[in-house]
Amino acid sequence: MKIPVLIVQGTTDLQVTVDNAKMLSASKPDAELLLIDSMNHILKESDTDIQRNMATYNKPDLPLKTGLVDFILTKK
Repeated sequence: MKIPVLIVQGTTDLQVTVDNAKMLSASKPDAELLLIDSMNHILKESDTDIQRNMATYNKPDLPLKTGLVDFILTKK
């Protein structure tokens, strides 16, 4: 495909690692890789504690990680 690709990865994702995102990015060198500190798999703020991280999955009212939407909106 000849479209822009943005790979978004949180550093506290329990399901997909930063290394996974880096490998994906390496397979498509023209893709942009965005690593977001303290963001988990559901794009919410979380730390590395597994119980607290998993608790965010049941809280739909939590906002998306600060900066994520703003970054995406600046891409055109």
